[in-house]
Amino acid sequence: MTIATLKSIFIGVGGSIILAVFCSTFIAMDKILFILPLFIGFNGAMTGYRLVEVLKTRIRNVSLFSFVLGVGTGALTFAAVNLAINFAGPIMGDTLFLDIYDLFVYMAVSGITSYLGAKLAVRYFNL
Repeated sequence: MTIATLKSIFIGVGGSIILAVFCSTFIAMDKILFILPLFIGFNGAMTGYRLVEVLKTRIRNVSLFSFVLGVGTGALTFAAVNLAINFAGPIMGDTLFLDIYDLFVYMAVSGITSYLGAKLAVRYFNL
């Protein structure tokens, strides 16, 4: 169960980072940080859906587990983006920092959309 959970988390984090890197080719970095919660929301829903798709009936409380998994995905995405900004920021000439407010936004968006993605999967698979 932990391997499937870790795969779901890294799919969500990796998807958000890949979308942000792709958009950084034609959008300024401060604009990407503004729309990053949209990317995190999409990948959070995908995380919750994938979790239910893989584990199906092995989860006792799907809604709570998917929400906590989404919150963890949001926190890891925050850490990855903050790390990338701190390393690439001086090279690109931007000095942008994410604060605790951004962490809470990322965690809330990812948690809620992961919950909704899991509910969609439960409905789709008739669990």
